[in-house]
Amino acid sequence: MRRRVLLRDQTITNLLAGKMGKKYEGKQVVIIGGEVYILPDNDQKSARFLNELVKKNPKSTPTIAFVPKKGSYILILQF
Repeated sequence: MRRRVLLRDQTITNLLAGKMGKKYEGKQVVIIGGEVYILPDNDQKSARFLNELVKKNPKSTPTIAFVPKKGSYILILQF
């Protein structure tokens, strides 16, 4: 379990650092089972796609993230 969490965290770091290619820039992605998938733009299609991924990987928890385009700024608020 610990290894999966580290792999997911490393994948998120690589995505946000721009190390995983330009095809993910400006897209919402799902990380599950050690794989990265681009979510469709349509909400209903995204929900169906996510349900299919969860059925294929029942022991994995999906992580949804937005990958900003290169040169974009992200506002982080801490309270």
